[in-house]
Amino acid sequence: MPKGGPTASFRAALAQRRSRQLWAVAAAALLVVALLVFLLWRAVGPARDRYWERIQRTGEWRVAMDPSFPPFEMLDAEGRPIGFDVDLASAIAQRWGVALRVESIGFDGLLDAVWAGKVDSVVSAMPLQPQFSRDVAFSSPYFEAGLVVVLPSADNGVAGLEDLAGRRVAVEWGSEADVQARGLRRRWPDLQIVPKETAAAALEAVVAGEADAALADHVTALQFIGGGGQARLLTVPEPDGSPRLFTLVSDPYVVVMPKRAPVLQAQVEAALQALAAEGILDALTEKWFGVASPP
Repeated sequence: MPKGGPTASFRAALAQRRSRQLWAVAAAALLVVALLVFLLWRAVGPARDRYWERIQRTGEWRVAMDPSFPPFEMLDAEGRPIGFDVDLASAIAQRWGVALRVESIGFDGLLDAVWAGKVDSVVSAMPLQPQFSRDVAFSSPYFEAGLVVVLPSADNGVAGLEDLAGRRVAVEWGSEADVQARGLRRRWPDLQIVPKETAAAALEAVVAGEADAALADHVTALQFIGGGGQARLLTVPEPDGSPRLFTLVSDPYVVVMPKRAPVLQAQVEAALQALAAEGILDALTEKWFGVASPP
């Protein structure tokens, strides 16, 4: 550098370098601000849902079912899907003002179909499976399929679980009902287990007087009673005195939806709550099982 200080060309180069540094700092700051704005919008901004947007755009709700589980889903003589779940999905679609499109998919492929985006939802007697909650979303239950206590149609003094002590309880041998009955017997050693080959045979044992009660899944119990079996379900009173189904082991059926479909999830939930409040779910139970189930 000359003794007289920096030359004009040096000063110009230095100023240009400082200018580039300032622009780099400004650009980095703008990038940080833009990122913060984007993250804030994602946090508080309106949630987008491409599934709900597609339903609204096309006027069609794609629902997967495995039509091999009557009375929830099956095919009629002309190959059309019918059943409890078909009516339920139709009622939801009608509330939204869209058409229902049923996709027949094997039960093992239902969750994958939702995860891959091939369908918008599954309505197919699908039990709640919390272990998959990272991959798909589940609605609140619309049907309880768990283990219930079945009693004779005539009052035999069984008004609660504790009344099974010293009684004969029929179960399908080796089933979940059998496991639960053995657990009850550990609490009440004088409880007698009456093993049968099938759940239907266990229910028949109650009607025939061979057992004081039976443990069976809610679906089988409703089918038996709706088909003419002279039996009833154990209920417990609500605070207002209304009867509520007593469930020994819960196994609720739910609607399955994509994880990133917040609007669709909210819409399904609102529809289910409305259908329950309007008595539509009870009406579907009576239609497809021939008997009204306690709430």
